[in-house]
Amino acid sequence: MAWLRELSINKDHVYRGIVETGLGGAVAEMDQPDFMEGFKKLTGLDVIPGTLNIKMVEPLDLHLLRYLKFADIGWEFDPATQGIDYTGEIGMYYRRATVKGKYKVCLLVFTWVSDIHTDAELVSPHHLRTVLKLKDGDKVKFKLDSE
Repeated sequence: MAWLRELSINKDHVYRGIVETGLGGAVAEMDQPDFMEGFKKLTGLDVIPGTLNIKMVEPLDLHLLRYLKFADIGWEFDPATQGIDYTGEIGMYYRRATVKGKYKVCLLVFTWVSDIHTDAELVSPHHLRTVLKLKDGDKVKFKLDSE
């Protein structure tokens, strides 16, 4: 499958995002056992429900991320349930990353966001706001994993 290809990245590049409050929609979606199990298989991470919403300081090069169409693995999501007006393909760009050199995360960019190059989310086995003592407006730094 094309989304499994190896992608070359600069392992030393530090990405920065500004923490924002999300809509809370991910919690409801991630509360579903099938979604969580699928996410674990996809990323190798046993993530907790919820995401850390970030606005990237510099635009993301989506070619560095993998892409997954939700329908290809049986996931269903209707952005209208979150009040989002979107009629395109439902999917996400994703890649494993590391925050502060020790917290394994997965960077997500959903197709229905306002700006696909800067609106991102991090999921993790840790509640990142708590362990990193983050609040809205704080910057979070991470590096993409070479996988």
